Amino acid sequence: MSMRRPGLAFKLVGPTAIVTVLVSALLLMVASAQIQGSLTDAFESKGEAVALSLAAAAEQSVGGNLSTLQGSIDSNKVIDGVLYVFIQDTDQSVMVHTFSPQFPRGLELLNPFEMGESSSQARVKVNRHATFDGPGGRLEAIDVAAPISGGALGVVHVGMDLRRIQAEVTRLRRHMIGWGALVAMLGIGIAAAVTTLGVLRPVRELTRITQEIVRQGDLRQTVGISSEDELGDLARAFDEMVGKLRDALTSLKESAGGLTQSMSELTTSTTEQTQTTTRQATALQETQVTAQEIKQTSVLAAQKASAVLEQAERAESISKTGEDAIVLSLSGLADIRGHVDQIAARIHELEGRTAQIAGITETVKDLADQSNMLALNAAIEAVRSGEHGKGFAVVAREIRSLADQSIAATRRVREVLETITGSIRGVVAITQAGSQRIDVGLEQIRSSGESLRQLSGIVRDSSSSVRQIAAAVSQQNAGIGQIFIAVTDLSGMMDESMKRLDATNQAAARLELISGKAAIVVSAYRV
Repeated sequence: MSMRRPGLAFKLVGPTAIVTVLVSALLLMVASAQIQGSLTDAFESKGEAVALSLAAAAEQSVGGNLSTLQGSIDSNKVIDGVLYVFIQDTDQSVMVHTFSPQFPRGLELLNPFEMGESSSQARVKVNRHATFDGPGGRLEAIDVAAPISGGALGVVHVGMDLRRIQAEVTRLRRHMIGWGALVAMLGIGIAAAVTTLGVLRPVRELTRITQEIVRQGDLRQTVGISSEDELGDLARAFDEMVGKLRDALTSLKESAGGLTQSMSELTTSTTEQTQTTTRQATALQETQVTAQEIKQTSVLAAQKASAVLEQAERAESISKTGEDAIVLSLSGLADIRGHVDQIAARIHELEGRTAQIAGITETVKDLADQSNMLALNAAIEAVRSGEHGKGFAVVAREIRSLADQSIAATRRVREVLETITGSIRGVVAITQAGSQRIDVGLEQIRSSGESLRQLSGIVRDSSSSVRQIAAAVSQQNAGIGQIFIAVTDLSGMMDESMKRLDATNQAAARLELISGKAAIVVSAYRV
């Protein structure tokens, strides 16, 4: 269990009491010091007066006996505050004194007086704290030394009792302490009464109302303090604060109800927005995947377009080469046709020569037949001639043999000529057919050349179109790349939106929780 801290009354009265005690102590110290100083000055003045009067009396009684001086100092010993009196001669020997039974040792040396020390401003010499051992113990005194005739006849010492001063100061201090304590108690009592009635009661009333508000939440409390001091201002300000708090809680209660409804609507809207955003995010992801596929397809199309462009350019080059080849083929075929015509002409000449050779062969055959006949006739004639005709018969046989060989050779030549003639006729026919075919081929090549020329134009046009297509595909690829980048950025923004939407949902949940707590807090008060 913790210790109870000091209350407001102690905090208000305690400092007052402490200040009062401190002021009283300070005044007591100052008054004691002033009283002690005043008493010391008074005792010093009294001692000076006694010492001067005794010095004057001693000066008048110079030459008298010591008993007279003793009587004078004894008569002054009874003065209030005088502790001792003694007279020294010029040798500082004590002539008479008031001590009994003996003079204290060393007292005559505590305040020595030399010749020439006195003046009109300082007729005496004072030692304010002369301490010595007396008959009754340790003594303290104010020693006042007054010269007799300027010190020529001796010195009178009067000692004023410091203990009397201290006793008087102590007595007065006790009186002041008593009166001071009474005044302090009176002041503390007045302060306590003022604090209790003027401060604590309004504060306790405010505390009670505050506790009622805290415990029961009843803001319909009214403060019944009507003083015109600061506490009254505090009470009125507290009453106004309670009124404003009551109005604020009324508005807060209405706002809490509206906030709760708004939070429900916000939660529903946020949930729907989350679902919509989730669907959009899903669609965007699918769009991103589709865009990726389109990008890949576009890249592939760009590659294919580049390949087609290369093929088109190659086809254009080939068609140009083919066109040039057809032109060369036409020129070559024209040359071939010329050669064929020349070959046909030569073959016709060969046919004529073959006919001539056939004629010559017929002639040779006829000659061989005639030679055979002649050889036969010669052989008959040789047979007829007998021995003389044997050589001729041999020649005839030889001629006949040569004629037979010539006939056989002629027959073979004829056969060869007939074969050559048939071949020539076949070659002529083939040459004519080849010429016709060459003509047809020339026409077909011309037609192919024209078609190839048209095809080359089409290929050139196609190549230009393919170039345009390739440029369009490249632009399309760049555009699809930008679309993909935009879709990627949009996907990132959608992710950021989803995060912010989650943060919004969390904030809405916290706000709903706070609004619920605010409604609970507001419902705890009655306005």
